[in-house]
Amino acid sequence: MTGPVLRADGLTRRFGGIVAVSDVSLALETGTLHAVIGPNGAGKSTLVNLLSGDIPPSEGRIFLGGQDVTAAPDWRRARAGLGRTFQRTNVMRGMTVRENARLGTQAATVRGWGLLRQPVIEEAAETALARVGLSAQAGELAGTLSHGALRLLEIAIALAGQPKVLLLDEPLAGMGVEETRPIAALIRTLADDHAVLLIEHDMDVVFSTADRITVMVEGRVLIEGPPETVRASEAVQTAYLGREVG
Repeated sequence: MTGPVLRADGLTRRFGGIVAVSDVSLALETGTLHAVIGPNGAGKSTLVNLLSGDIPPSEGRIFLGGQDVTAAPDWRRARAGLGRTFQRTNVMRGMTVRENARLGTQAATVRGWGLLRQPVIEEAAETALARVGLSAQAGELAGTLSHGALRLLEIAIALAGQPKVLLLDEPLAGMGVEETRPIAALIRTLADDHAVLLIEHDMDVVFSTADRITVMVEGRVLIEGPPETVRASEAVQTAYLGREVG
């Protein structure tokens, strides 16, 4: 399809008297890595939870593949082509790497568990593990993996569902420089054939990999644009307490 694969119009989310996200709109397109940055408490993860269907919006609408999915639960969005990762590693540590990837495939299939051992499920899982470089560790227990490898596995689980859209919520959290570089490079390549939204605090990664950046402050969009525009914004500099951005 042409145009945005995922579009949000005027998303607002209230928790009692607290407005976590206020009138946020964005559009994600295949071939584009769209980063969302902002200080802690800016509403970034709440935005991801709204887009993925983990929580409903108080106002606004969400479209996936041209269809209104505002009221659709997370599992329906997964089956419609949306994959995501989480701030905290969310894998089955007592299962093998391969079994985790299979679960990712199963979660996005219409018929569910009955297809788990079908060749198409196996192929999708193996392809996802190869994409992130975990094929050699496919038979190992997930709980034995390094922190960086666990992050890669979580991306593989999302990819195993063959999504059109990837929502990556702080996939580089807790990593050193040596682990960050290859995973950041992987994320950049994922945008070649997916619409990717990246939540990330590492400004070096954001400004070197993103095609577009949305800056959120106190639940609102402060600015959206290409990296060079965001980097030059005085408002962005102020939002980061005078620290250099990028």
